[in-house]
Amino acid sequence: MTEFSTQSALYSAGGTGDMIVNALERHAGRTAFVCQGKPISYAHVAEQISRTLQHFEAIGLRPGDVVMQLTGNRYEMFVVMAAAFIGGYVSVIPNYSGSLDDHRYMLEDSGAVLLVVDGARVERGQQLLAAARQPLRLASHDTHPAISDFWLAVAAYAPKPLQARDDPAANIRLIYTGGTTGVPKGVITESRALAFASLLHIAEQNLDTGTRLLVSSPLSHGAGALLIPVLVKGGTVVIHDGFDAGRIIEAIENGQATTLFVVPTMLYTLMDHPRIGGVDLGALRRIIYTAAPISERRLAQALALFGPILHQNYGQTEVPGTILSLTAEDHLHPRGDKLTSAGKPYPCVSVRLVDDHGNTLARDGGIGELCVRAPHVTRGYWNKPEATEELLRDGWLHTGDMAYQDGDGYFHIVDRKKDMIISGGFNVYPQEIENVLASHPAVASAAVIGVPDEKWGEAVKAIVVLRVDASTTEQELVSFVRARKGAVMAPKSVAFTDALPMTPLGKIDKKALRAGYWEGRKTAVV
Repeated sequence: MTEFSTQSALYSAGGTGDMIVNALERHAGRTAFVCQGKPISYAHVAEQISRTLQHFEAIGLRPGDVVMQLTGNRYEMFVVMAAAFIGGYVSVIPNYSGSLDDHRYMLEDSGAVLLVVDGARVERGQQLLAAARQPLRLASHDTHPAISDFWLAVAAYAPKPLQARDDPAANIRLIYTGGTTGVPKGVITESRALAFASLLHIAEQNLDTGTRLLVSSPLSHGAGALLIPVLVKGGTVVIHDGFDAGRIIEAIENGQATTLFVVPTMLYTLMDHPRIGGVDLGALRRIIYTAAPISERRLAQALALFGPILHQNYGQTEVPGTILSLTAEDHLHPRGDKLTSAGKPYPCVSVRLVDDHGNTLARDGGIGELCVRAPHVTRGYWNKPEATEELLRDGWLHTGDMAYQDGDGYFHIVDRKKDMIISGGFNVYPQEIENVLASHPAVASAAVIGVPDEKWGEAVKAIVVLRVDASTTEQELVSFVRARKGAVMAPKSVAFTDALPMTPLGKIDKKALRAGYWEGRKTAVV
């Protein structure tokens, strides 16, 4: 049970629940999703949400209780999440490829009382159930002999008209980010904050009833932020469970997709596909890319191939995905120097750069930390008061990203104040990997840094000192990390050295380690 509760008799309008209910009623006859090639109407989604809410009540869930899902991309994931939003519950959807330890931590930290998995993650669900320290129900999106069939249970209820019961000021979602302390942090998302972020997406990305958004990256990540905005406008979300460039090209060819959501590595793969040059791309109206540094050279190639339809989004979970925007028009700026930019602030978002003393920097005033003030900024991290205090200072959210603002007002991200690595659209925190490597019997010490990579933006690299008379291989250490932290955290390469450089304070000098790889580069990728 969370620290936030909603009074059973008093609910006020203006949150994400009302936004979803309105969209489902307004567009009842339209197609909301296409999943596994099957169209799903808005009316069917509404009925499934109603049944799900009745099931939540029947099994004893109370407003504020946490519902966690571990599943690949499917429209049913949205149904459960939307039911949580509408009913005043809290949704937690971790990256399904995460480690058992991380999933266990998130389950316990959030206090989840219901866990819904898909067929591919039944074993993980059973492991979490066995290790749970709180009462926990386990169910499956798919029929499985070992655990309860969630949708079979839901089918027992007759659908009723939906009515939002979420308190706009209440927490309805926890998204867990990596942590520099070695454990994830749950970002609190108020119902009204998520609704506001959705409106910003609608305003900035010109969504309408003709929008057919194809998403193939995990809906638990950035792609999920666009579901509600598309549905509010009566568009259709085409769901692929996993990225396949050939399949996406087919969707473009047959008119299934007018808008793509990609991270840079996906965009590169799509551009390099042998069929892309022979495809009529005329139906494609927008490519939204985000989540990682992008190669300026490859972005120029993308503009030449797709035309002026690229839109970059810069955001953080703490300000639900909407801080800076580089529009399609911005990509064609007459000065020609904006392709390395993250853009300008979204409407109602204030951004400033501050130096180490908290002084605000003027345009062309040098590099400073990017800070944000906006209506949808998080109130903090779940159960992390010290981290919250560090995040929210002087009335501003401190992103930890270093940037400069050019004379035209565009912000350019140049580095991260902390050591976070963004690889293939995922945030990777070195200390989490370093902790795992340090537990290997052959490793004396290790440092993890991000190095420039044409495909991934940044690639995770481990630099390792071995214990005396111990031996291991690069592949063994990569596999060791992958088994404990998942594929995203696994280093792309490992280098062995006799000693790591140290600062005068006795800390590993990561600046010195990175220098050989980033020397001469103005930004993360060029």
